[in-house]
Amino acid sequence: MATTEIVLLSLSQWTKNHLTAIFQATTASALEEALDAFLFKDATITVNGRTISRTEFTNLLSGEKFDETHASISFAGAVEVPADPKSPVLAGSVGVFFTAIVDEAIVIRDVPVQEQTTASINVVIEQDDSLPPPPRPPIRGFSDRRRVKVLNEVVLVGRVSPQAV
Repeated sequence: MATTEIVLLSLSQWTKNHLTAIFQATTASALEEALDAFLFKDATITVNGRTISRTEFTNLLSGEKFDETHASISFAGAVEVPADPKSPVLAGSVGVFFTAIVDEAIVIRDVPVQEQTTASINVVIEQDDSLPPPPRPPIRGFSDRRRVKVLNEVVLVGRVSPQAV
């Protein structure tokens, strides 16, 4: 029987992948699943200087993604500081700056209405010991138990102006 060795992504890439999954989720259940894979259940979340609950954060994201049909996200930069330089992928702090464009199902003059989210997000990533361990074998090595314990976001959301034809 073959075994699979899990190779953990860098903290920055892990953060980018999870934010992409969140913005590209097109259903409430997909969004909830993406958030479960990203956040601790009791994560401390601050948006534009206001501390909010995880439920409020989910509702905020749902509002930014109203009736979504497609989303693209581009990252302008990222910085990471591992909690332990000897184990740089297990825990630490990450900051990313990104722009996401969400196409909504509303179409005006053959062009979907678009919402633009511009944000700077800083996260503290830790190991979540409340997650059950993976079955053994066939998986050996690390399981990915990383989750965001603290999230601080500065965000601006607005409509994208349709281009003149």
